[in-house]
Amino acid sequence: MDNKILDKILLPLADEYESGRNDRCVTLTVTTPEEFEPFRETMAALRAEGSITMTPFKSYQMTPSGYAKYADKIRALRVLA
Repeated sequence: MDNKILDKILLPLADEYESGRNDRCVTLTVTTPEEFEPFRETMAALRAEGSITMTPFKSYQMTPSGYAKYADKIRALRVLA
């Protein structure tokens, strides 16, 4: 899992999760061709561990277990933002 990519995607996923609206998803895309493979691998790892789900429209939602697992990292990223 690419920590740089993970740091970029955790906050938008956490924000939507914290909104409490289960009908909201985050659409994430890469900004450079070099990010494509690390992004794909990171998203696959998050899905495999059950931290996120993917909708049929390729949008993502954080799961309760994913939020719990990454809560400390999310708080740290917010402090640094």
